[in-house]
Amino acid sequence: MEKPVYLGNDTAGCYLKNKCIEYLEGKGIPYVDCGSEEDPDIEKTRYPFFAAKVAKAVATGEARCGVLICGTGIGISMVANKFKGIRAGLCSSTYDAVMTRRHNNANILCMGGKTTGEWIAIEMLDAFLNTGYDAGFHEGSLNLITEMENLMMNDQIWCEEPRKISTGPLADAELFDRSKG
Repeated sequence: MEKPVYLGNDTAGCYLKNKCIEYLEGKGIPYVDCGSEEDPDIEKTRYPFFAAKVAKAVATGEARCGVLICGTGIGISMVANKFKGIRAGLCSSTYDAVMTRRHNNANILCMGGKTTGEWIAIEMLDAFLNTGYDAGFHEGSLNLITEMENLMMNDQIWCEEPRKISTGPLADAELFDRSKG
């Protein structure tokens, strides 16, 4: 059975979350809605509660991936990225959604409910769900993130000097425009 996509939002992201749910239902993709409804009690609908639910599900492998939506997507992505193993990418274009998957192996898509139109949100969600990770050259960066997390989650500070992390020729890296192909 396919793992579900977990969705979380505060009140500012409620409309866009519901549009994402319509998309997922239309594609037959299982999902879990951990988000807020439009509730006038702002204290109960603050984004950290919902970001934590989604990030936990993704970090523990319960979820295929996550989608988080607050007013701008900024706050909710900050909370999600506090969880070990989470790579939450705030996206505002389809290109962003593709590249955050291809280069960063992002596992949570973050969007702004007040800054993102519903059509671009659906395009980004589709791209996020259907784009694979390129690996290769990008593994070096993700390995550094893991190294950083392992230290910082144990109350240490990661402060490394730049060092060579890939021994392959520069041509293998395809650094400048990975969107071709």
